[in-house]
Amino acid sequence: MTMPANRRTTLALCGVALSLALVGCATGQSGTPAAAFALGTNASGDPCTASPNWTDPSFGDEKTKFSDAYSVNCRGVTSGALARVRTFDSTSDRSTFGASLVCGETIAVELAGFSSASARRCLDPALGFEAIVIDADHRGAAYQISAAPNSVGPGYQAARIIAGLDRPENATSARNPIAAGSVPALPEGARLAVSDDAAGEALASVLGRGTALNFRGLHAAASRFLRTSLADLPDDAPPQIRAELLLEAGLADSNIEYFGSAKRNLDAAAQQISRLGSAEQRILRPKLQIYRGLDALNQRRFAEARSILAFLSTDGLGTARDLSDPGTLVRLNAGSNEAGDVRSAIALPDQEALREAFLRVQGNWARSVAELALDNPQGAAAAITVARSGLSDLSTVLDSANIRQDGLFWLNARLLRQSGRISAFNGDFVPAVAAFDDAITALTRAALARSGTGRDPAIAELLLERASLVARSGASRAETDEAYYKAVQALVDARDESASFSTSLLQPYLDQLADLIEAGDNDAAARYFEVLQIAGESGAARQLSALQDIVAEESGVGGKRREEQDLLRQISQLDLNIEDARELGQPIGELESERARLQSAYFELDAELQGEAALSQVSSKPAALADLQAVLRPGEAYVRFSAMGDRVFGMLVEKDRASPIRPGATLEELLFFTNELRNSIDGRIAQGDLVEFDVEFAALLYQNLFRDVDEVLRSKQELVVDGGKVLAGLPASVLVSDRRAALRFTQQQDRFDYSQVEFLATLMPTSVAMSPLSFIVSRNLPGSQATRDLIGFASPQPITTVPSTGGDIKIGNCLISPAQLAGLSRRFAPIPADEIGYAAEELGITGGPTLIRDAAFSDTAVLDRGRAGGDLADYKVLHFATHGLTEGMFGCAQSPSALLTSFGSEGQSDLLLDFEEIARLKLDANLVVLSACQTASAIGERAARLTGDAQPGSNLEGLVRSFFAAQARAVMATYWQTPNTGESEVFMREFYRSGRTSDIATALNQAQRRMIRDPAMSHPYFWGSFFVVGDTDNRMLDQAAPQVAAR
Repeated sequence: MTMPANRRTTLALCGVALSLALVGCATGQSGTPAAAFALGTNASGDPCTASPNWTDPSFGDEKTKFSDAYSVNCRGVTSGALARVRTFDSTSDRSTFGASLVCGETIAVELAGFSSASARRCLDPALGFEAIVIDADHRGAAYQISAAPNSVGPGYQAARIIAGLDRPENATSARNPIAAGSVPALPEGARLAVSDDAAGEALASVLGRGTALNFRGLHAAASRFLRTSLADLPDDAPPQIRAELLLEAGLADSNIEYFGSAKRNLDAAAQQISRLGSAEQRILRPKLQIYRGLDALNQRRFAEARSILAFLSTDGLGTARDLSDPGTLVRLNAGSNEAGDVRSAIALPDQEALREAFLRVQGNWARSVAELALDNPQGAAAAITVARSGLSDLSTVLDSANIRQDGLFWLNARLLRQSGRISAFNGDFVPAVAAFDDAITALTRAALARSGTGRDPAIAELLLERASLVARSGASRAETDEAYYKAVQALVDARDESASFSTSLLQPYLDQLADLIEAGDNDAAARYFEVLQIAGESGAARQLSALQDIVAEESGVGGKRREEQDLLRQISQLDLNIEDARELGQPIGELESERARLQSAYFELDAELQGEAALSQVSSKPAALADLQAVLRPGEAYVRFSAMGDRVFGMLVEKDRASPIRPGATLEELLFFTNELRNSIDGRIAQGDLVEFDVEFAALLYQNLFRDVDEVLRSKQELVVDGGKVLAGLPASVLVSDRRAALRFTQQQDRFDYSQVEFLATLMPTSVAMSPLSFIVSRNLPGSQATRDLIGFASPQPITTVPSTGGDIKIGNCLISPAQLAGLSRRFAPIPADEIGYAAEELGITGGPTLIRDAAFSDTAVLDRGRAGGDLADYKVLHFATHGLTEGMFGCAQSPSALLTSFGSEGQSDLLLDFEEIARLKLDANLVVLSACQTASAIGERAARLTGDAQPGSNLEGLVRSFFAAQARAVMATYWQTPNTGESEVFMREFYRSGRTSDIATALNQAQRRMIRDPAMSHPYFWGSFFVVGDTDNRMLDQAAPQVAAR
């Protein structure tokens, strides 16, 4: 069947529209949906969607053997389609197309709603992996479902909607229409051969999806998706393709405040653009400039953004043609020699005016934002007027080209929002609120058109800003409360969508709730606590994977669940390895083959796990105040601080009540106190100087944070600290709780004797929480069933022992010169194994500990012991005495957060037990001790992406989080370099001695107090670095009795 000329033209225009986030074309068979549509959620709770796909390969020519094809995606680790649903004009056409696939034996199956169906396994080049292919018939129409084994359900649901059997609003992808295991395997020796044209989704679809994720406020998801898409590009991809993706990836990274990564992507895009011809550069150079302006806006560099975008106020994008010109319309609707290839659409000269119009609108919106931020409402209004005119012209053209305009709703919503902001700036709140209502409507329509739920983060932020306008307008208390309630619920609902929010507009609402709490309103306390978590890190939800593992264990599939997590992490690691290899000019064929194998294994395993419904019951919603109070012990309190714009709000939670905290100092002032205090601890340690601890700043910071609850806090026996941005890198234990005592200290002779200072550590034990939700999860974990007491890893060989061939040496993903290595060897001298011995001695372990040291302490040896069936899971306490490395430690951006080890098996070892390797260990430990230098180093962008957590600013720190992923119940780590003199031995001996009879938090506190009592060791540098996180109410050597959970 030859594609009609008018259909080819429409497809080309659709490709352009997709690259602009304009969704769907008005083509397709009667009765089939032309735009994207929702498929509900799958058995894992991930939302699935189907969207038109115009580049599904047939025989490599211009013929198509099916009338329509739809790509099916579910939110997860893969960026490409999980399934294809194809419709054919006849069963003969379907058979002809099917003959091009490499398939196994066909079996008859029953498929509800379809008159007949058969299934087989095939190598589908459009998907790039082994798929289950189902041919089904309904009322004379021929359909084909080609899906990964774990995605037959979503594919089947899409086919039912396309066939008219279901509607999207009633859809669910949690279906098992056939038993995947019953479909015969492929013939022995069958190999997958994917054509270049079919490797992954079409560029237009990739750009459209990435852009739509950005518009919906799912910036972290956009960042991950576009990064993976870039990694999947072949080495010989045209510069224009790579440039487009780099631009979108740069904007996505900027939107989540990964400004360094954003700059690298935008700079790389500029290099690719410089290789293009003049026609392509004419379009992409202005786009690059606009994206740099958007990046400056995200960094709040408004004057710079205005300067970058100033070219838009002169002649737009150079010689851009007027879209209302009849000649332009004729050219836009003209055919093209390559119109059948959607990817070529972005390079067609006939489409330049359309693309320029979109960029003009987007750029003038950004210019308006910058002008208003610089208190120039007239300039802002002028820019938005130009943008609205351009949007109107663009809409006219798309309408005349018979292209759906769903994607324009996003852009229209942005313009309406900015118009409302301008009105509010001028004091005109009625039109401002009306503009926001229109923007919310437009954005909601856009979300539904793009298979969203109408609860997307971008909509939630609009609702929040609208609520603030209602409050400022003088509306009644009831109207204001209702507006804020809707906004908060929307923010909470969207919080698990990898979104970040601007929360300064929540300040008046939190003040209102705090006033109500102080008046005795318990409902207000629950709402206040919920709002505090809106500013929290998305990484808090990651610890829920531990709870999911427990559910899996109880259902008998725990091993498979852990194996699945291993596969996902390995796939993520391979993606990075492929990217690194490309940058180094190394071959990637074997890496890509291994990735394909792992992904196929993941699909098969996930298909099995989806049959266990209990795994989908674990929610990632913020914790409820009542749930937190339920796990608190008598006499214990939990404090949380959250930055909301330029202010900080907090709450002290007790077993039976909760008190709001509103520091008088601004966020900037509090961060200044924090930084100055930290500098007075270890600010000059690198130079060999121990400076005077700033007792006054320690007292001032305590007063600002705890003045509102000081009396209550002093009545408690233990404090759990969730300090957020305010206390990042600074333990609460070093704060000074009595300002009068601080003043007395300033008058004493010995300024290095702090034995009489009332530190918070002298009042009570403290521990750290990563989030309320992770704290609750930790408290609900069952106890360790390990039977052995202690294993220690210490004294790795000097890094100079790495085998060398005379050139650069590979450590992690970095190549280090011999000269650099010599310098590093002095910096990272091996830590002696002595502390493992006296740990065992103080714990009363007869026969000594299991000690792995010197050459035996290698990354490969730890990984071998930590695999399923290894002996690491047999130990209650793991103690690592080695250096912790921050990301980029070797002056190499690819260096991950890791523990330094000896060099292990050649060809497999890289000296580092890194973040992702630790997360794959199988542990059953009550406690992991990291008595190393800076083991709490904040994870960087690379490690965050590996765990699917692309959010910046998380207070989940470094290696600590990876050990929780490996099933440690508590971790002790350090905020700064620990002293290598006798003080550390005193601390560790007291910690382990107390740990024989006391819980972990109390043992830490006893060691701190022991040091404080000795004037020579009372400086916080010696004792303040150590902190414990997780379930610290356990004792180190406790062992839970084996039990079977009730079902």
